[in-house]
Amino acid sequence: MKEPISEARSAALRLLKFRPRSEHELKSRLAEKGFGDDTVQAVMEEMRRTGLVGDARFARYAAAQHAVKPVGRRLILNRLREKGIAPELAEEAVQAATQGKDELERAREAAARRAAALQGLSREAAQRRLFGFLSRRGFSSEVVWKVIKEVLSHLESRRDERSRF
Repeated sequence: MKEPISEARSAALRLLKFRPRSEHELKSRLAEKGFGDDTVQAVMEEMRRTGLVGDARFARYAAAQHAVKPVGRRLILNRLREKGIAPELAEEAVQAATQGKDELERAREAAARRAAALQGLSREAAQRRLFGFLSRRGFSSEVVWKVIKEVLSHLESRRDERSRF
């Protein structure tokens, strides 16, 4: 029969095989599997010592994953906090992942991808859908309203151009 620490180590390695995990997440998953606090602590210490787990590394990884799609800082920060990442680490990771693009640029990117689905809708319906879409992606209300104005004026000008012919 295997020792609990050996079993917990194997379980942790299986979890880490799929993707990096925060310390909080890994501890929770091991506890869910029925391992005792002492066993979980021993395995977590070993994982930290060997560099297999670390919140700073996980935060950078997770922020970069979220930043691939145009989403707002708020969404990335909230997702990192849900994984147990300290606010300072989460902020640093988001800053590194979104480097070079400000919130407004990323919101414009997201809205541009969505613009085709808004064509043919009334102004109010397009505004409502775009507001919900951008808000769910973690953009601030101020940024959302700026982008909505830009997109709707662009859609209306395209509509006007087509109606001339």
